[in-house]
Amino acid sequence: MTAPALPSGWMAVNVVPGDGVVWTTASDTPDSPPNAAFIPDQDGVSDKTLETPSLIINSATAQVTFRNYYDTERDADGAWDGGVLEVSINGGAFADITSAAIGGSFVTGGYDGTIRLDAMNPLAGRMAWSGNSGGYITTTANLGPNVNGQTIKLRFRMGTDAFVDAPGWRIDNFTVSNATCAP
Repeated sequence: MTAPALPSGWMAVNVVPGDGVVWTTASDTPDSPPNAAFIPDQDGVSDKTLETPSLIINSATAQVTFRNYYDTERDADGAWDGGVLEVSINGGAFADITSAAIGGSFVTGGYDGTIRLDAMNPLAGRMAWSGNSGGYITTTANLGPNVNGQTIKLRFRMGTDAFVDAPGWRIDNFTVSNATCAP
């Protein structure tokens, strides 16, 4: 079965291209059929993003919820590869959802490691999802008061170091409460 394309308005970008593979959909291990967004964890330095369409946030209590399944390079020495969730407000620079600029916080399923500083990973030094989640987990995050009344984009960002690949990262069943799609 061929998975459908990414949803309308979603955009996959390779900031540091690495092997050239971009976020896509895959039907082999979705949380709910027919597919999930997927990026493999490559052997080589890369920085790969998946952006949502613009969303207008209608409440200070807005939340994002999704199912998250990751299996990225992590060993006894630490996290080498991993993923983060970032937010852009009104077309500004993307910042981590937990940064003071955004004001968000995880309710469930938050980051579980810090990418090593010596990893040659574009996300080095940042908290991230890394290692093996053991299957799909539910991640819910408060978007925070700074986005209330603003137009935002959310971005899933996967960073990898120079060595060792792993299966990758899957996102499924994505929802945002108290938001509407921007025209």
